[in-house]
Amino acid sequence: MSDASIVVLLVEDNPADAYLTRRVLSELDMLSTRVEVVDRIANARTRLAEGGVDLVVLDLSLPDGQGVETFRRIRESAPTLPVIVLSGLEDEAVALEAVRWGAQDYLVKGRFNGQLLGRSVRYALERQKLQSQLFAAALEDEMTGLYNRRGFQTLAADDLKRARRHRNPIVLAFGDLDGLKSINDTFGHLEGDRAICDAASILRATFREADLVARIGGDEFAVLLRDASDCPDRARSRLQGHLDEHNRLSGRSYGLSISLGFVRHAMTDDLTLEALLSAADKAMYDVKHSRRSAARTPA
Repeated sequence: MSDASIVVLLVEDNPADAYLTRRVLSELDMLSTRVEVVDRIANARTRLAEGGVDLVVLDLSLPDGQGVETFRRIRESAPTLPVIVLSGLEDEAVALEAVRWGAQDYLVKGRFNGQLLGRSVRYALERQKLQSQLFAAALEDEMTGLYNRRGFQTLAADDLKRARRHRNPIVLAFGDLDGLKSINDTFGHLEGDRAICDAASILRATFREADLVARIGGDEFAVLLRDASDCPDRARSRLQGHLDEHNRLSGRSYGLSISLGFVRHAMTDDLTLEALLSAADKAMYDVKHSRRSAARTPA
């Protein structure tokens, strides 16, 4: 979506109201709009599932829904899209209730013109853009650019719901940057931060773009693999390759090492994200223990 071109989904069952509103939307100054009209909530939800809609203009009185419940059902299908609600004069209190539930604005039928609707549309789009930016900032680790713990928990929750619904397996990795305390003590905390950022970049390069990679605190990282067929051994091999290349080219007097533990579980109703993280954390410490044991074993 851009200011130059937006797709508006108009949900209106009255042909006369739909015609007038569509004409006003199509003639908005400074905005090029394509207006699509549906007359039922069910049809609107189907269209929203296809994607590509920038804004919803919603009549609160439809054959398959009335009042605030109409807005709630649309919001379920498109929780991040801005919605402007339309109401009759007698339903203005209901429209205000919809705004309290998250609608960007409301307009009373027969009492708005192109200028008023255009201003409402532009403000709705700008407010939604700002809200999206603030939401993204709250989920991002400022130092590394990865998701933070909140971002990981928020986004992973949706993946777990889908996995439960379809009974798909979940693969999760937990890792940390080995020897960070030694780096901090020897070279200072600024160098320690640099090492954490390098580790984040290496993990980002190791996993697929679709995978959910996060720094969840200190030197700890978590990864949700969205392709459960990606073998942990292959991921470890890619990780080691990136580490070897970094250590060879960095020119620093220390090398980076990352320990990574994996768990794979069939999703059940009682399996939580925290339980998966705990199991992956244990798997990571098993990897560390195996390394230490191998290092102590004489050749």
